[in-house]
Amino acid sequence: VTVYATATVLAAFMAGLALGSFLLGRYIDRRKDPLRVYAILELCIAVTALAIPLLLSSSVPIYRYVYHLTSESALTAGIVRWAVSFIFLLLPTTMMGGTLPVLSVCLIKRDNIFGGNFSLLYGMNTLGAVSGVLISGFITLETLGELGTIYLAVVVNVLVAMTAYFLYRKERSYSLPISEPQPIAENIHRVISPYSDSMRQVVLIAFAASGLTALAYEVIWTRQLILFLKTSIYAFSGMLAVFLAGIALGSTAINRVVDNFKTPLQLFGVLELVVGIISIVNLYLFTPLDSPWARELLGMARPIVATLVIVLPMTLAFGFIFPIAAVCYASTINRTGRSIGHLYSANTVGAIIGPLLTGFVLIPKLGSTTTVILLAFLNVVLGLILLLLEHGIAWYRKLLYVPVILFFIVLSLASMGKDPFMDVAKNRIENGYEVIEADRKPLEQKAEIYFHKEGVEGTITAFNRNGLKQLWINGVGITLLCTETKLMTHLPLMFLKDPKDMLIICFGMGTSLKSTSVYPDLNVTVVELVGETYDTFTYFHPGSENVLTAKNVNLIVNDGRNYLLFEPKKYDVITVDPSPPIHSTGTVNLYTREFFQLCRSRLKPEGVMCLWVPGDTDDELPAITKTFATEFPYVSMWNGPKHWGVYLVGANKKPSADLFRQNVQKAFANKAVVKDLAEYDKLCFKPEQLYRLFLWNNDTVRKFAVQGELVTDNNPYTEFFLLRRLFGNERRLQVFPRDMNLSF
Repeated sequence: VTVYATATVLAAFMAGLALGSFLLGRYIDRRKDPLRVYAILELCIAVTALAIPLLLSSSVPIYRYVYHLTSESALTAGIVRWAVSFIFLLLPTTMMGGTLPVLSVCLIKRDNIFGGNFSLLYGMNTLGAVSGVLISGFITLETLGELGTIYLAVVVNVLVAMTAYFLYRKERSYSLPISEPQPIAENIHRVISPYSDSMRQVVLIAFAASGLTALAYEVIWTRQLILFLKTSIYAFSGMLAVFLAGIALGSTAINRVVDNFKTPLQLFGVLELVVGIISIVNLYLFTPLDSPWARELLGMARPIVATLVIVLPMTLAFGFIFPIAAVCYASTINRTGRSIGHLYSANTVGAIIGPLLTGFVLIPKLGSTTTVILLAFLNVVLGLILLLLEHGIAWYRKLLYVPVILFFIVLSLASMGKDPFMDVAKNRIENGYEVIEADRKPLEQKAEIYFHKEGVEGTITAFNRNGLKQLWINGVGITLLCTETKLMTHLPLMFLKDPKDMLIICFGMGTSLKSTSVYPDLNVTVVELVGETYDTFTYFHPGSENVLTAKNVNLIVNDGRNYLLFEPKKYDVITVDPSPPIHSTGTVNLYTREFFQLCRSRLKPEGVMCLWVPGDTDDELPAITKTFATEFPYVSMWNGPKHWGVYLVGANKKPSADLFRQNVQKAFANKAVVKDLAEYDKLCFKPEQLYRLFLWNNDTVRKFAVQGELVTDNNPYTEFFLLRRLFGNERRLQVFPRDMNLSF
């Protein structure tokens, strides 16, 4: 799952909300039955949501056709894929966008109270989103799977539609006769906003810019809070829940007073100033939250505290802003739908631009700190403009904000060049936090940070601590220089007679690629999602610069699964070494049955696939083994030299043990191969050492695999583990003795 795929979903979601709120907002003011319209919208959401999985899966042949039609242009195929996915997702999200103005009209026109009803409705709607995030992220995706979660949401949509229609019929049956005066008729033209039409347009633009900054900050928090939350899906779900909860609480908190504000534009401006200042202050909080005293005082609650401290204050302010902006912009009661539709769509358009601009341009080009300062500057400028335009306060009172502006400027200048991610990384490296287990000891010499860069897909840190070179992606240790990664190349090649083409998915430090250099006749394709890791190769492997530029090496920046989906080329060997930890968000996509099916379809008839499964996965190893063995008719399992994990080697045809032995003897007679295997240790530089790594043959692997769950796209078993860890019965796996005879 790439950041581009995430951006597509986010852009389609926000575009649908904007389109739906704009169109339905203009339409609903002319209707007398908003509850019935709302019921229809909820029903349409249910129907289109059911169709989305089928539409997306059925569109894959289109992308492949375009890929081949355009001379294998991944860019063109990607654009078509983006456009098709965007259109499909636009259907339900447009209906979703229409629900807020429709319900707002229902409540506001009935009670003749604009601000209070709208702030309460928006807050409750956002609290519903919080519930959806928590229930799906922490419960249903694990228990029901992806499709089951969609079906549950569809049931909820249908129930809501039925309830709304029932209320509509009930309200209609008790409605007053037409001849009687309507209680709100005399007030439907009551003016809400105290400002002129030109000022209201300024509010619309300001609110769009505010939406831009809100979602831009969310992108930055997702990056920076990884330092505390790690890469688990639960961490992301929790952060998103806090983000939405802050907005919901802020909106509902002012529902009783928002209609009473005499100068709402002033409050809008003040809140933008507050957002700008908080965003700069947050830059100073990361290092204290990662300090030894914070670790000792907060313990396991530190990630939760960090999220609340960084995210909640600002999102509360954003929650206050929407109802206040609505009061500033809304014209009259009878134009409620149009006003809310315009305002909501403008804010959502900003929310589309913000994350795209931040994730693809600002962070890679300027870094997170400079991006935060730019966003904060935008908030403060917005605040100043709104304060200056507020005609309800005297000019000399506006001068009271000058010290606030000066404070912001000083704070911003002092934070220039400050990199919270880098500061935390330095602190952890110096104190031995988050480093590999072999290096968890006091610093014996000054640590060296060779490379640190924020890219589109992640933040890369390459460093040397106590003589051990290490690689972090998003603050998580990925690998180190070891024989395990060398064997990802050497081991599967032993199964083949005359291999010509190898595909390496997941580059890491590049050790597997470096090992291919001892096979000059081997054509190697490397696919890595985080392209910046290629820039660290010469640091980890000095003197091997020619490996990256060799004619038989092709480096590709892409998601491995997407690459295989488009590329029809067949390989003799495919090796996959997913980034740890095994529960990381998105890593499961390299462990599913559908992915293994894809890999098998890209192998030559005699080809093999080698998959690395890290250790400490007692619950996941049987599941991954079962899934792998379901697709490959012949599977063998091998230990890593240091028992950090196992290799699963799958083949379409039964491998020859005799050929394997012949290749081993030939390889270990090659000085270049032996030198490569002995570079870091002496654990596997002799044939008998390699043979001792053999664990189970095909029959034993299948006996062990019976104990596992099948990992599929619909059942992302390795990614969602919380409930089975909390409430599942601890089971003892049946472990089989090592097969002493080499046979496949």
